[in-house]
Amino acid sequence: MRRILLALILSLACGWAAKRPIPILFDTDIGGDIDDALALALALQSPELDVRGVTTVSDDTQQRTRLAWKELGLFGRQDIPLATGASESLFHPGDTRPLGQYKALTAADAAPQATLRLRAASFLADTLMGSPDKLTLVPVGPLTNIALALKLEPAIKQKIERIVLMGGAFALLRPEYNIVRDAAAAQIVFQSGVPVTAVGLDVTLECRLEGRDLERLRSAPAPSARFLWELIELWRNRNPAQYPILHDPLAVAVTMMPELIETHRGHVSVEYQSPLTEGITMFRPARPSAPGDTLVAHKVDVRRFLDLFIERVAAAPRPR
Repeated sequence: MRRILLALILSLACGWAAKRPIPILFDTDIGGDIDDALALALALQSPELDVRGVTTVSDDTQQRTRLAWKELGLFGRQDIPLATGASESLFHPGDTRPLGQYKALTAADAAPQATLRLRAASFLADTLMGSPDKLTLVPVGPLTNIALALKLEPAIKQKIERIVLMGGAFALLRPEYNIVRDAAAAQIVFQSGVPVTAVGLDVTLECRLEGRDLERLRSAPAPSARFLWELIELWRNRNPAQYPILHDPLAVAVTMMPELIETHRGHVSVEYQSPLTEGITMFRPARPSAPGDTLVAHKVDVRRFLDLFIERVAAAPRPR
């Protein structure tokens, strides 16, 4: 009888562990392309994920933090720690770009001063080192904050379960935005030895939001969904033929459902020294008997992903 009871307890414990949400830290350049805000919404609306913190990166990070703070509020999640990250890349200080979605902000959308002063690299390092669990990093912008955290506290490598990032264009042999904005930081991350899943343009370009999917979001009654639609309209800038491509949301989805993509296993290096080839991601497959620390996506189940995305973000904010 004791053996049966013990087996039952172990079975229940294993089942609980299998369903336990994945703890993540989400790093974003929200406010440029529309997909960052959509990715944050998907993370907040997914019970498979436990968002332990959000950090902003690149250009006017104070404004990015304000926009992230507003979105967290619309989803009832301003309990999540938020930190403001690096505004400039490692090798190109002063290279900043204008941002476009801040007409959605009002004077009332003021993030707390403590949040605006909290440095993302320090927050990432402290959160990882202080966590009893390994955490998954989900960066969907330039990798400056992640590289700075790795340099600030190298021991965090042992506290990172994996990094699931949106970045790269592996089969296309062209620079991709998130990588080329800070190619040196990307090289640090890919060469860190931390397991990485890279969701690049090879697959994200297939994930376009249009037609009935876009209409479902437009007609959704939840204030959070209406806010996302407002951001899409600002991003479109009166061009209704411009449809959102879900680059960053796919990385979030893959974090909880890796079966959405097929991958190749190997090693990635990033060119960061030549202005002619800066930002190009070069993939070298691993030998069958040798380890490879990076998984690179090369196929995606587009319809399954789009259905998942719309179902989640068009719904009312889920309870905590």
